[in-house]
Amino acid sequence: MVRSVIDANVLISAAFGGTPLDAVSRAFSIGEVYLSPAIVAEIVGTIERLSSKLGEQKTGILSTLWKRFESLCRMAEPERGVSICRDPKDDAYLSLCAAVGANYLITGDKDLLAVDPSRVPSFSKGLKILTPRQFLEADAGEA
Repeated sequence: MVRSVIDANVLISAAFGGTPLDAVSRAFSIGEVYLSPAIVAEIVGTIERLSSKLGEQKTGILSTLWKRFESLCRMAEPERGVSICRDPKDDAYLSLCAAVGANYLITGDKDLLAVDPSRVPSFSKGLKILTPRQFLEADAGEA
């Protein structure tokens, strides 16, 4: 079973279509997508911060899509946190990857993309940290 973790910015961007939505759809089609309480809090906070820019109607649509997405994910609470990323707030993603043995971390965050995946303790065959486009271009046999 392929296990993926998806960055909050990719998830929010997916609501507007394009490559992020295609990557999220692919992650669900090939396996399970995981969230943690820390990542849920980040996403909810991001939606709240964006609400003044998006307006009431678009915020409502985004919130509805987020609730649908959240209902499809598996929740996990990492027992131990890792401290690897140059941006400490991004360690929540790496901690979740380690906890669930993720195969993929899908992100556009340069700090996460700079992490050497071999440094993330994991019980999976090996974590790949990819942009949404790279994830879509990855060989389906790898997934």
